[in-house]
Amino acid sequence: MSAYYARPLLYAEVVEQIKEKIASGEWNYGDRIPSESDLAEMFHVSRATLREGISFLVNKGVLIRKRGIGTFVGQREEFQGGIETLLSITQWISSHGYEPGTEHIHYFQRPGTVVEKDLFPDRSGDVVAELHRVRTANGVPIIYCIDVIPKQYMTTNPNQFGESLMEYLENHWGQTVLLAHSAIEVVMATREIAERLGLTQGAPLLKLKQIHYNSVMEPILVSQDHFVPERFKFEIVRRRP
Repeated sequence: MSAYYARPLLYAEVVEQIKEKIASGEWNYGDRIPSESDLAEMFHVSRATLREGISFLVNKGVLIRKRGIGTFVGQREEFQGGIETLLSITQWISSHGYEPGTEHIHYFQRPGTVVEKDLFPDRSGDVVAELHRVRTANGVPIIYCIDVIPKQYMTTNPNQFGESLMEYLENHWGQTVLLAHSAIEVVMATREIAERLGLTQGAPLLKLKQIHYNSVMEPILVSQDHFVPERFKFEIVRRRP
């Protein structure tokens, strides 16, 4: 009985380890993966369990099996979804079955720009807090985030920004993000962003720019999220008027 229930667990571990090697860039699109015997030894599983994991990923299109040649990495699995639904990045990563995380938190105060002073109400944009973070999925860097909030929502403990900024605003300040005005553009990765995401400087990124509003339609957060295009697919549902 115990052996019967152990196999699905091992099979799932094989799937996750293979996906992590692809997501980290250790195995790239088109690469031939090691032989079954080598992988079974690498993952410390039987060849039968390994075949189950590989077959699962072949059915998902993550791997491609070529008879008589070997098994190859297919297209990288994408994070995808419609952007008409307002989810935090933490929620988005979790909804795809990955463990969300945060690295390289950099938080500082600065004078607000002319645009920020005009945007945030009651002179709250005179001084703002700017937050830089790298968001990860199963430990793999996938998004570089730059967020700006007005001075009344500042904190002396940057670790409070470890996860969802929307949850931080709601839990600590009672500010619920109701909607966001959004725009997408293609930008080139700066040296800092490229280093954090494991890319080359100048690599193309999708930048999602958003102004978030609370329940009384006051701007409370401006965000610029930089996505690696190979790992994300944005969808929009359009309807006739």
